[in-house]
Amino acid sequence: MRKQITFFLVMLLFLGCSSSSDNEGMNGDGSMGEDPTDDYSPPGDDTPPPSGDSDMVRLVNNGTFGSILTDADGRTLYFFSLDSKGESNCTEGCLSVWPVFHVTDPELDEGLDSDDFGTITRADGAMQTTYKGWPLYYYASDSAEGDVNGDGFNEIWYVAKPDYSVMKVRAQLVGRDSGGVETNLTSNYEPGDEQTFYMTDAYGNTLYLFSNDENGVNNFTAEDFSNNGVWPIFEETLSEVPSAFTSGDFGSIDVFGRQQLTYKGWPLYYFGQDEERGDNYGVGFPSAGIWPIANSDTETAPQPQSSTISYDVANQEATAYTFNGDGFSNTVNPDLTLKRGNTYEFNVSAPGHPFWIKTVQSTGTSDTYDDGVTNNGASSGTVVFTVPENAPNTLFYVCEFHSPMTGTINIID
Repeated sequence: MRKQITFFLVMLLFLGCSSSSDNEGMNGDGSMGEDPTDDYSPPGDDTPPPSGDSDMVRLVNNGTFGSILTDADGRTLYFFSLDSKGESNCTEGCLSVWPVFHVTDPELDEGLDSDDFGTITRADGAMQTTYKGWPLYYYASDSAEGDVNGDGFNEIWYVAKPDYSVMKVRAQLVGRDSGGVETNLTSNYEPGDEQTFYMTDAYGNTLYLFSNDENGVNNFTAEDFSNNGVWPIFEETLSEVPSAFTSGDFGSIDVFGRQQLTYKGWPLYYFGQDEERGDNYGVGFPSAGIWPIANSDTETAPQPQSSTISYDVANQEATAYTFNGDGFSNTVNPDLTLKRGNTYEFNVSAPGHPFWIKTVQSTGTSDTYDDGVTNNGASSGTVVFTVPENAPNTLFYVCEFHSPMTGTINIID
């Protein structure tokens, strides 16, 4: 009879937590409600918070999660996504489901570093142990050593591990523009109040994407790293990720001899003006949306454009060149926009109309621009132009003999 009563109470606790997670505090789209503690209700008994027999933190191998943090009795410890700033946001009814873990000067298993542990004083006056700045908790429905039932709860509770490379947090985005003005932003980078999920490093420091990057390509960092202080690359070797993420979405790229972690092909960065853990000012710099956060909704980065773009160039008698390729279809004397560092092929089939790239819009063979140009002046053949970094902003293509056959070449970064 005693076993049956105990089993009944445990099931009542579990069902109470499940009901809260499924219904309370959730919006119609499944996102969390405005108050992060709305999801929680006391389990209905006076079970005291668990405590170990000694002030010890153990490093235990779990069959599902690998190395995890536990107390002296093997009870699993957890992180809370809303604690990105290092302060506990689990209060009142939340604590009935997620009791605080606290030990004084913990004895540590081999493999744990005392520098990673600390203690905070909670708003309610209680003490709480932290790991890498994250307050530690139990889950009340873990009834036995090795239970990890709290992982993934409402997508905001995760088993405490020592080897996460990144973390998933939920907080208000506060962007800071180039003028230093701070604005609360929604997940769409519009002014407004909203709790947004996003990725940080293991210590709660926000990670960003650059909207002009491509899949596996860092288009921001200078070769001499002279701008790395503004947006430092995230140099991390991937180890473990919270269960909300898929490790296969991560990779790394070589950036001028240094390794940068990527997510869904996007290179990851810090923001130099984020001074404290939990800051996410970069989402507003220099204006909102240019440097977005990363989360599970992030779309895969676009594939890089081909490094070589080809045009087929013919003549329309002696009145014009016609272009086909890269958006042109028999287009007459179009203006071209070429990027520094890219290579362009002009497949010329215009007998009697030599195709020259020049610095001046004039006929003849003077003022030709030959840096990075192969076969300049061909009338039947391929002119190849790899645009140098020091190319002028404006060039021209011109027929050697006929002035109406010409167009402007705009050079951009």
